[in-house]
Amino acid sequence: MILRIVIVDRSDGADSSRLGDLGSAVNVPGAEFKVQRLLPADLRQVHPDTSVVFVRAGYWNDVERLLELAPAVSWVHVNMTGVDHLPVDRMESAGVILTTCRGVLDLAIAEFVLGSVLLWSKGLLRSALDTRERRTDYREPKANSELNALIIGTGNIGSECARVFRQAGFGRIVGIRRTPVPLPDFDDVASVEVMPIQISQHDVVVSCLPATSATDGLIGSAVLRQLRKESVFINVGRGSTVDHMALAEEMNARAGTVAVLDVTEPEPLPMDHPLWDCSNVVISPHMSGDTVGRHDAFAALFLENLRRYCSGDELLNRVGQPPESA
Repeated sequence: MILRIVIVDRSDGADSSRLGDLGSAVNVPGAEFKVQRLLPADLRQVHPDTSVVFVRAGYWNDVERLLELAPAVSWVHVNMTGVDHLPVDRMESAGVILTTCRGVLDLAIAEFVLGSVLLWSKGLLRSALDTRERRTDYREPKANSELNALIIGTGNIGSECARVFRQAGFGRIVGIRRTPVPLPDFDDVASVEVMPIQISQHDVVVSCLPATSATDGLIGSAVLRQLRKESVFINVGRGSTVDHMALAEEMNARAGTVAVLDVTEPEPLPMDHPLWDCSNVVISPHMSGDTVGRHDAFAALFLENLRRYCSGDELLNRVGQPPESA
């Protein structure tokens, strides 16, 4: 069996270099791999009989082009968690399998969230700002056991945040999801309809929402007004779920509240956006899960899926299928 594979990566080869010799790494009897390693600018060189596509995160626009240039593609693997930028409906109707790196970055993102909470609860952001002004105003930090957390979106990332919070000794942990069901590490799970009330009862609010038609602008002015005057709001989901103009207004009205945004809409925000002028807002460049070792984990997942693909087994992280452990 000859399998043509195209790997789309940047010139640094951070992902493709870790895949190595696919034949040796996968070692499926009778399988022979013909591999093209292409930069996004060179996609027209893709062989039309390519069956498998491996795309580095950030190159979602290239997936649609590849489907046009290589109509024989039957499996696309993307090194990202969200699929909101991908032509999912087109792939589904064409019978093209789509897999992601779902789960690989969960712990790293949860650690980022915990660090963001501590930035606020231990007064570190305020101390950093005071240091620039050569000032040391006394304040009392909060113990983890005194913190009550609300996690909006209880998928992989939200559930991992709950687990990390539990291990860190947080007080009450509540989740928000469309259909409330009991979940591990959550003291309670409530519906989206009561989200504003729940926000007013928690001092740690974390959004892990994906980008869908139902979540677009879900965290708007009416919801953000319920933030406590002493609280932290963290978004590691998608920027499109939050009304950023309303958030800027609320942050200006709450000196004791901190917002940490790893995602915005758009990315980056325009230079004249009012959030840049809020001293209690921290904006990071969508990097909460981008640990140094992530490329090795990405490669291991793809190689395992390639072995499964060649053997006719079910693929891990297939979009539209329930999660499965390797």
